[in-house]
Amino acid sequence: MMHTPLENDFFDLFGIGRTYSLDRRLLRDRFRELQKKFHPDNFASASDHERRLSAQYAALINEAYTTLNDPMQRGKYMLSLHGINLDEEHDTGMDPEFLMQQIELREELDDAQSSIDALARLSARISDEFSKREASIGEILDNTSEQESQLETARHLVRELQFLVRMRSEIEDAEEALF
Repeated sequence: MMHTPLENDFFDLFGIGRTYSLDRRLLRDRFRELQKKFHPDNFASASDHERRLSAQYAALINEAYTTLNDPMQRGKYMLSLHGINLDEEHDTGMDPEFLMQQIELREELDDAQSSIDALARLSARISDEFSKREASIGEILDNTSEQESQLETARHLVRELQFLVRMRSEIEDAEEALF
């Protein structure tokens, strides 16, 4: 009989602490262990029920790994564990300073479309902004005494990461267009 790998959440699934600043190497190692254990090929001669469970577990393991391995998705997930959802469709309020920064970054991207050096500088700036927010999110979510206002700050920071991820993708597209 197959035992379920999920106790409470994705962190429990991998047997790691519920921390934003997780050890990604440990996460990867645990992912590989679980993939080996629950891979559907291991259940080829098992009952239909166990084969279906194995496929479901493998999908769950992949989803959990993808979520926890990505800083933005991990932040969203951890906030959801605190009952906070980003409500991306309805919540359009953003920090005015961040919105101005986004406008400036978009203008800079428009101006940099024909220069690989300008795109590289912009990419480095985006990475720096991403890292700063990632560190702030970690400080908030890894604090065991999160207060509602701190979690709200983390929610805004995660939303800002989404913008930065989009910007990073647009820079990569512009770089590819130059080659």
